[in-house]
Amino acid sequence: MVGKRYRKRSGASRAPAAPVPVNFGSPEWLKSVADVAQAIGQSSFEQKLFELLNRVLHIDHCVVFTFTPLEGPGHLFTRSKMPDDEAQELARDYVAKYYRRDPHFAEASAAGGEPETRPFHPRLAEEYDADYRDHFFLQHDLVDKISTIGRVDEGNVYCNFWRMGDSGPYSKREEKLLASVLPLLTSLISAHFRLVKSTTDTLTPDAPVAARSLIHSVISRRVEPFSRLTGREAEICERILVGYTSLGISLDLGIAISSVNTYRRRAYEKLGIAAQNELFSLCLEALNRIRR
Repeated sequence: MVGKRYRKRSGASRAPAAPVPVNFGSPEWLKSVADVAQAIGQSSFEQKLFELLNRVLHIDHCVVFTFTPLEGPGHLFTRSKMPDDEAQELARDYVAKYYRRDPHFAEASAAGGEPETRPFHPRLAEEYDADYRDHFFLQHDLVDKISTIGRVDEGNVYCNFWRMGDSGPYSKREEKLLASVLPLLTSLISAHFRLVKSTTDTLTPDAPVAARSLIHSVISRRVEPFSRLTGREAEICERILVGYTSLGISLDLGIAISSVNTYRRRAYEKLGIAAQNELFSLCLEALNRIRR
């Protein structure tokens, strides 16, 4: 068993119960897929995708990297059963240097073109060097993965679906089951990447200076109801109003996407709103009060 080669975490066992068998094509399954599709480009996409994955079989750690010719390697998102700070640090380490030692990243960074799905099922001890195995597998209890590449005009997405120690490596049946939905998963993730990148490219620091200035004047002057926010919550709201995605805010402020989502939730609660369009309405109302 591959899992016996790697360290087990201390504490209570996480041995999972078997997922309820998926009836592909059932109303419940179609609704789950529709929920993920409707969340494309939004912060809720990651969790909804993770939930969809775990309706099929146990996935403990889902991480998606990107590659574009101009920007090189990047990290799109991570959703994991390991602690968030640990998962995010692992992704940062990969993008910083370890991607060069991943035997499959060369394919993930190859020139884009027609969308395609190329599943890998590496036997970890055989395909990675000792330092890579120690840093990623031994230290973080990762024992097996299946990966796939999605090719889009903007670049490529490199999707990795990991198992951790108590779940054990994938069985042959599980490999076939995951392979059957990889084209769907890769398409959804690729569409999310396209939308996130498009939004980040067009609505971040190059947004019209006048609009950014007006928004900043509302937030920085602590016009009601924005005076209720902490400094970090205000920074998050200002960037949402300018058009940053959660990924864009994360990169701009140097914090984890999960932290961005937490600050946004707290800010929305204080402002008494539940959606981005309500935040825009509050900003416009505050701006009108300033102009009177």
